[in-house]
Amino acid sequence: MPSPCDTHQTEELEPTAMLEALLFLSGQPMKLAEIAAHTGWSIEQIQHTAHELQTLLSAENHGLTVLRVAGGYQLVTKPSLFERIQWVRTGTTELSPMALEVLAIVAFKQPITRAEIEKLRGVSSERILASLVQQGLVIDLGRRESPGRPILYGTSAYFLECIGMDSLADLAAHIPKSRADETQPTQLTLELKSEKVHKGETNGKVTESNE
Repeated sequence: MPSPCDTHQTEELEPTAMLEALLFLSGQPMKLAEIAAHTGWSIEQIQHTAHELQTLLSAENHGLTVLRVAGGYQLVTKPSLFERIQWVRTGTTELSPMALEVLAIVAFKQPITRAEIEKLRGVSSERILASLVQQGLVIDLGRRESPGRPILYGTSAYFLECIGMDSLADLAAHIPKSRADETQPTQLTLELKSEKVHKGETNGKVTESNE
């Protein structure tokens, strides 16, 4: 049986066709290492091929595009088609405004402890935080070396998938520069899709509010 990266059998195929097939079969974001394992390509080759595929899909007016998300690539529906398709997944639950508030605080302030979250909100956040961890949006990053060694929380790769971003650096870019040096905490509002991003639902976004 041939190995996943047996390039002898696929050397005549267009690289863009190979990548498109891989991403379609996966249905999820694929890390660069995963793509390399199946193709034998270098990181540079993967990035170049992804760019070429994105250009090809756009030039031929396809309904799909390639999204760089959570440190990998995913084949998704073009955002411009989302409203027209009106596709709604069943069996999903929406995050409450309180859960979105906690998630926004974790996203912008990570790594952060539960006590720090509760200080910003002024109310207990234990149950909400536990729910976000259970849903895979928030993860345990370890413990702070301070009395009591409290758990440090941060957002997960799944969170990045949900908002259609590649890295936390992309998330930081949504904070206005005028607020970069502020010492007073601001209230953050996170507009997050209540379901996992899948083939095209990439309209999640992060915003900041002073209200």
